[in-house]
Amino acid sequence: MRVGRSAAALGGSVAAASAAAISLGRWYRRFDWEGEPDEHLSADTPDGWRISLARYRPQAEPRPYPLVLSHGFAGTGLIYDLGPRWSLARYLAASGFDVFCVDLRGRRRSWPMEGPDPSLQWSFDDFVERDLPAAVDAACNAAGADSAFWLGMEMSGQMLYAAAISGTTTRVRGGITFGSPALTPPSAKVPGVTSAPRGRRGGRVPFRSGARPAGPILAYARSKQLDSSFRMAHTNPLPVARYFRNGVPDESLVLADQFRDWVTHGVMCSLDGSTVWSDHLDAVDLPLLLVAAAADLQRPPGAVEATANAIGGSDTTFVRAGKDHGFALDYGHDDLLVAEAAVADVFPLVRGWLVERSV
Repeated sequence: MRVGRSAAALGGSVAAASAAAISLGRWYRRFDWEGEPDEHLSADTPDGWRISLARYRPQAEPRPYPLVLSHGFAGTGLIYDLGPRWSLARYLAASGFDVFCVDLRGRRRSWPMEGPDPSLQWSFDDFVERDLPAAVDAACNAAGADSAFWLGMEMSGQMLYAAAISGTTTRVRGGITFGSPALTPPSAKVPGVTSAPRGRRGGRVPFRSGARPAGPILAYARSKQLDSSFRMAHTNPLPVARYFRNGVPDESLVLADQFRDWVTHGVMCSLDGSTVWSDHLDAVDLPLLLVAAAADLQRPPGAVEATANAIGGSDTTFVRAGKDHGFALDYGHDDLLVAEAAVADVFPLVRGWLVERSV
């Protein structure tokens, strides 16, 4: 009888565990979101990479210039479309812009023709010299335009400054940056650079293996562990869970080390040190809107303001997104795109700036 009872108990435990696993699997599947673009395009770089772009066609009278949206470090273009309520891409397409969300090399569909290869590395220089001009060319050619706007989150805003200095923005007519200081202070909490994760595996900083299972749980727990990216008091957990589940890739060690060197030495420079972009911000002569989140722990707003002051162009605007400056809340790093208030607060700011320069 004791054996029978033990077997029955074991069977009940297995059944309960199986039911729990099925339930958990169903819960996770609701976060399997890949965005809903109208089409996928690609741009070939001179060194053999195929860069993916998700296109959102204009849903109103078309504006004359397309817009390329690009992500930050250890990010993807998915940050711009996490659902109908949390989509800057769809918002701007509804205003008549032909929108292209790019995935820079080494993430999602953006790999050489042969496919993903764990031995491959990439640096910030690759983005500046190859990926940015290739993506802009592809957007202009698809839209039938001679130039395009660039909107860069964090790292991709830094790319725009560097590309303007290096001469690879010939088809960029202006840009918007979100949380993009040229120099990031050592006190900043930049995941994989100045804060966790600090692990290294197979040539990568392994963001994805932690983000996929833990991100949704932390989002619904409204954990303060996410504060350097999303301030959950301001944000619906669904888009955050979707992003961590599907939008966070592993990142190149070469790139992570390059950023770490910048923070350590107080410069923004090429991989070989021959070009110090942060010393030449006065050469940036594009119309620019620099938006800083007032409560950004990754890229402090003071550092973004210092960058704006150093830029040499005559059409440079700095905005601090916080309560003291007329915004509904003190935005965190990614809140600028995902916070519930952003659609009424931040998105119209972006649209208005673009519309004024689309004549």
